[in-house]
Amino acid sequence: MRIKFLSFIASFFMVSFVITSCLDDDNNIEYSPDATIHAFALDTAGLGNYKFTIDQQKGLIYNEDSLPVHADTIIDKILIKTMTTASGVITMKDRNDQDSIINMSDSIDLRNPLEIKVWSTEALAGISPDQVKKYTITVRVHKHDPDSLRWDYAGTMQDEITNEQKTIEFNDKYFTYSKVGDNLKVYQSNSLSNWAANGVNTEGLTDVLPNSIIPLTEIILATANNKVYESTDGIAWAVSTKFSGEVNTFISKLPIENGTKITYIKTKGEERYFYSMMESDFTETEIEKVDKRFPVDNISYTTFSKGKKHQNIIVGKHEPAIEIDINNKKVPVTVTWGYDGTTWAELGATTAIAYCPAFVNPNIIYYNDLFYIFGEKLESIYVSNNEGVAWKKANKKVAFLNHDWSESNITESTKENPEFRGRKNYSVVQDKVEKFIYILFSREEGITFTEEVEKEEETRATEPKDRGPYRHDSEVWRTRLNQLWFDLDPQHAGQ
Repeated sequence: MRIKFLSFIASFFMVSFVITSCLDDDNNIEYSPDATIHAFALDTAGLGNYKFTIDQQKGLIYNEDSLPVHADTIIDKILIKTMTTASGVITMKDRNDQDSIINMSDSIDLRNPLEIKVWSTEALAGISPDQVKKYTITVRVHKHDPDSLRWDYAGTMQDEITNEQKTIEFNDKYFTYSKVGDNLKVYQSNSLSNWAANGVNTEGLTDVLPNSIIPLTEIILATANNKVYESTDGIAWAVSTKFSGEVNTFISKLPIENGTKITYIKTKGEERYFYSMMESDFTETEIEKVDKRFPVDNISYTTFSKGKKHQNIIVGKHEPAIEIDINNKKVPVTVTWGYDGTTWAELGATTAIAYCPAFVNPNIIYYNDLFYIFGEKLESIYVSNNEGVAWKKANKKVAFLNHDWSESNITESTKENPEFRGRKNYSVVQDKVEKFIYILFSREEGITFTEEVEKEEETRATEPKDRGPYRHDSEVWRTRLNQLWFDLDPQHAGQ
């Protein structure tokens, strides 16, 4: 940026002052003491409009909404579109550390904070040399893409956990259940990062991992072997007397106007039926017969608000598989179902351009106003923005941690060099206050998976490559969308 020396301008104002002082009183000129900036804007064409805040008290000029990642390649040579004062002169230091006037027709490097000074005309004329105000211009640029997931290693569990697991939150504690040998054990934590040194053998429900667990206000309910068990502490269990008949699995719980409604499936004869029960009185109500396309096992549900009410969306394992035709090939798909507190309805589209592939053990979550599904092997995440009706594979910004096998093979996944693909034994917990998604992994050995890689020839064709085997210890990871991190703690807005 070309700049003019301040000394020349200052000399001009001093001469003007001398001339003015010789005039009659009626001809005296009023010099403005205003040494403040009233408006500031950058030429951010192509990036959108970014408003700059001027903090007069602290002498700061900054953008509250950070520019996108890699915008530093633009602001290294950018024009100041607006920088308005009442009648002052604005300077910055030149290469010789001299105050020189900014020429706004030239570009400027704003990758680092820039200090400027606003000189009032009285300061330039030597009448009031203290009427000079300093400002620091800071252009905030995201160091992290706001639309990307940020993964962090959160800690370890117990390496004796090697099988399937289920985790719930109850009475401000987390309980993880998994079979160790012939025993069902429960592991407890207050924070998901630090776990009790040893698991505890459960009582009353001792030899099988429940196929569904639902925590309520005062008790936990679980289903196993078509029976319902209940517990007040997560350790000691007994067959519940609140339910009759053959209860196959819990589906969901739903906040409604006068309490919490539980939904579940019972078998009568050879037919399956939806039932509901209010937590307040535990009275069973038959809803309707279960559709044959409704999932039968490994059910996962999430809850979201719609208007003033809540609704459930669920997915699970279909048996037999639901298939669609894609390029003359039968492809198993996941079908989503919704519950509004009265009836269950099939939602998911089963078209070749809007489907979610079938998972044996799917997980569905509602996160940042979108729905996400992923399943065993953690190879990809699918997203829906219309309440689970249509699905598509999420972009690469929303993905699991992967090792680059084209660079090197690994035999162990660690917190420094993680690989998630191929893992099967894990549970998922959402922290809705801090906006984290936690994944708790059992220790696994001999993990393998297949990925599509580009062929060595210069074509766009791909070919499958077998990866592994590798291993990893029992561990806890958490992730959060960067934008939610910024929203929760604005000081990270430029990070």
